[in-house]
Amino acid sequence: MPFNTALSGIRAASSDLDVTGNNIANASTTGFKSSRVEFGDIYAGSILGTTANTPGSGVNLQNIRQQFSQGNRVFTDNSLDLAINGTGFFVTSNGGDRQYTRAGAFGLDDEGFMVANNGSRLQGFAADDAGNLNGTLSDLQVDVSVQAPRQTTVSEGRFNLDANAAVLESSGLEFSTDGAAMGIAQTGLKEATSTTTDVGAIAVPIDFGAQNTTFDIQLSGSQPASGNGTVSITLDSSTANSVQDIANLINSQIFGAAAPINVQAVADGGNLLFQDLTEGVNSTLDINNVTGANPLSTALTGAPASVPGLPEVSNGYQAQIFEFLRENGDIVNFTSEEGASAAKTASELNALPGITASARTEATIVGGSFNNSNNNFTLNGVQLNSTTLDGLANEINNLGTSQLAGISAQVNSTGDLEIVSRVGTDLRFGFTGIQPPGTLDVIGRTGTGTQTVNTNSTDVVIGGSLNVLMDEGITLNSTSPSVGNLFAPLTEDSFNEVAINAFDPNDQRTYNHSTTSTVYDSLGNPHTLEQYFVRQPYDPADPNTSPNQWMMYVQVDGQNVGDPDPSLPAPENSQPTMASFNVHFNSDGSLNEDLTDDMLISNWTPNNDDGTAAGALGPLNVLQGGQLPVTEPPSSSNFQISLDGTTQFGTDFGVEEQDQNGYTTGRLSGVDISEDGTIFARFTNGEADVLGQVALANFNNVEGLSPVGDTSWVQTSDSGEPVIGSPGTAQLGTVNAGALEESNVDLSTQLVNLIIAQRNFQASSKTIETANQVTQTIINLR
Repeated sequence: MPFNTALSGIRAASSDLDVTGNNIANASTTGFKSSRVEFGDIYAGSILGTTANTPGSGVNLQNIRQQFSQGNRVFTDNSLDLAINGTGFFVTSNGGDRQYTRAGAFGLDDEGFMVANNGSRLQGFAADDAGNLNGTLSDLQVDVSVQAPRQTTVSEGRFNLDANAAVLESSGLEFSTDGAAMGIAQTGLKEATSTTTDVGAIAVPIDFGAQNTTFDIQLSGSQPASGNGTVSITLDSSTANSVQDIANLINSQIFGAAAPINVQAVADGGNLLFQDLTEGVNSTLDINNVTGANPLSTALTGAPASVPGLPEVSNGYQAQIFEFLRENGDIVNFTSEEGASAAKTASELNALPGITASARTEATIVGGSFNNSNNNFTLNGVQLNSTTLDGLANEINNLGTSQLAGISAQVNSTGDLEIVSRVGTDLRFGFTGIQPPGTLDVIGRTGTGTQTVNTNSTDVVIGGSLNVLMDEGITLNSTSPSVGNLFAPLTEDSFNEVAINAFDPNDQRTYNHSTTSTVYDSLGNPHTLEQYFVRQPYDPADPNTSPNQWMMYVQVDGQNVGDPDPSLPAPENSQPTMASFNVHFNSDGSLNEDLTDDMLISNWTPNNDDGTAAGALGPLNVLQGGQLPVTEPPSSSNFQISLDGTTQFGTDFGVEEQDQNGYTTGRLSGVDISEDGTIFARFTNGEADVLGQVALANFNNVEGLSPVGDTSWVQTSDSGEPVIGSPGTAQLGTVNAGALEESNVDLSTQLVNLIIAQRNFQASSKTIETANQVTQTIINLR
C-alpha cells in the first residue's frame, strides 16, 4: 500500500526538520556541533529475495551523524574562556560522571574550582608547591587565598664596574663651629611688627573741596633705603564718607608720587594709621606741615610719635665672611647671610668647588617645664597636640618625613626631650591660637642657659652648627668677624686632617657606583638593599691589594648590617658595623672568584619605617654560627649576595641583571593559561605560580560519542576509550585562552535544508492524498 510508503516519508521529513531545527536553535551555542540526517530506502523482502522490478516500501532513518568540524574562534576579555584549536575535548566531571565538551566558558566557584556553566568541574593535571605537574587527572583549582610571603635568602646582581673609574683617595682639612653665639636659645616676637603712627578716630564725612587738607609724610630708617623720603599730600576736591575713603585718597597720592615712599595708610575700624610696609625695622614715621580746618587736619596735627617696628626672633647669627685660599693662590670669599639657618649656610658652602659642609641643630625641652594642656604648642610652625614628652616625641617622629622633615626626638634618661634636626634647620618653639598658651623651658647648646616660652606672641629659636670639610690644597685664611658669632678665632688646632674619600653613604663623592634593590623579611615586608662600589688603590708592596680591586659596602634601609667588632669598647662592640666586601677582577675584566670575599649579610634586624623592630626573624651573625649557605627554610634574617657574572670593563657602570628569591604577601590578581594548557596564577606581589595544566581528550571515533546536553558528550562503546594528554601533544590541539569556539552551524545551509525538508513533508502528504483518491475511486465502482 502506498500509505505506508508515504508515512515513512513524512516521518523521515519530520526527523529532518527536527535535526535542522535543532541545528538552527543552537547556532549561537558555544562549542555546539551540528548534526545531519542520513536516510536509507526500504524494500520488502521474501524467502526468495526481491526482484529487479520490486517497488520500494519507503524510507527509514539510518543515522543522525554529528559534525565535529572546527568552529570559529571569538576572543573575549575573560582569561578563563578557553577554545581548542584542533582536535580534542575538555574533560569535565559532573558529580563523578566524566563528560567531554568543546564549550570552554569556564569560571570559578566559591571554592576556586574551574567549572563550566552547568557546574561540572574542569579536569587536568595538578601541580605541587614547586610547580611540578603530576600525571593524575583531577579537578583543577585556582587557590584564591593569600599567597604566603617568602624571605630573601639570595640576592643576585650582575653589574659592570667602570674600569676607568678613579680611585677616590685624598685628604683635606675639617673644622667646626664653636663660636660663642652658636646654638644659643634666642627669645623674641613670634612675628615682626611694622613702624606705625596711629592718628586716632576721624569724624566723617569730610568735604575736602570745602575744607582742604595738606600734610607731609616722612619715612626714615626703613629698608630698602630707596623707600625712605618725604611725600606731600593734598586733599582738595573729593568727599570722604568713611575712614577707608580717606586711606584710599592718601594711598593714591603716595603710590602715584614721582618718588613714592614705603608707607601706606590703613583704616583700622574708625582709626587712621600710617604704616611702614617693611616689617621688623626700627624706622621713624613723621607727619609734618599739616594745614586745613577739618577733622582729618585736627587728627594729623595731634598725631603721636611713631612706634618703631620690631623684628621677629631669629637664631641671632650675624653675617660672617669666610676667606678660602686655593692651592693656585686664588682667594674665594663667602659671606653667610645674617640670621640664615645652618642648613642654608651649609647648602651655600656646598656650592663652592672643593667645599663640603653639613649642618645639625640640637635642642632640649626641660621635662618638668612642659605644659601643653591646651594643645597649642608649635614646633617650626606645626601645631602639636601631645601633653607629655613621650607623646610629643612620637608625634615629632611621625612627622619626620613630612611636615617636620629631618627632625627627630627622644626622651633621654633624665626625662628631658632631645630634639635634633639632622639637616641643620632652625628649631622654633612657641604657642599659637586663641587659647591660653602653655609653658616650656628650652636649652640650646649645653651651657648657654634656658629660655622660657609662655605667651602666644613669643617664640624661642635655636640655630644649628656647621661642619666644613675642605679638599686637599684648600685652606681657610680667616673669618670676619673673628669672635662673637658662629666661629671662634681659628688656630691650627681648629683644623683636623681627614680622609676625603672615607666612605659615607650620604656623600655621593665617596663612592664610584651605587645601586638599590628590594629584599624581603620573613613577614613579607619589603626593605631596600643598598650596594656601594668604591675603587681601591693598588699598592704593589701590599699583597692584600690588586690592580683591579673594589670594595662593596652594603646597607639595608640605611642601617648598618655588618657583624659587631668585638675589639671595640662597650657599647660599640655590640653594635652593627658597616658591611664591606672585597671584590677583585682578573685582567680580562671577569670576576676573580678566588680573591673576592664570600658575601653573607648576617647582622640585619628588619625594622619598620619608624625604626622599631618589625617582629620578623632576626640575625645570626658569624660569631653565633651564621654561615653560608643559608639554610632553607631560613631560621634567621641572613641572606647571601652573589655577584656572579659581574665584570669590570672600560665602559659606564651598568646593572645587567638583578634578582632575588623573596617576595611579599600576594593576592590573586589574574589567571593566565598558555597554549599547552598550563595555568599560571598571577599575584599582586609580582609572583606567578603554576597551578596545573588543562587536560584534553580524543577518541578513535568521535562520532560515536553520545550527546547528553549542555554541549557535552559521554563515552560509548562505539567511540572507544579516551586518549587523554596535554594540549599540543600527540594528535591533541592547543588551547587559546580568552577565546571561545562558536557553533559550527552554517545557517544558510540549514535554512536551505529546512526548505527541502518542508517540501519532502508536503510531497509525502500529497502521496497519501493521491492514494486516498485512488482508493476512493475503487470503492465507488459499481
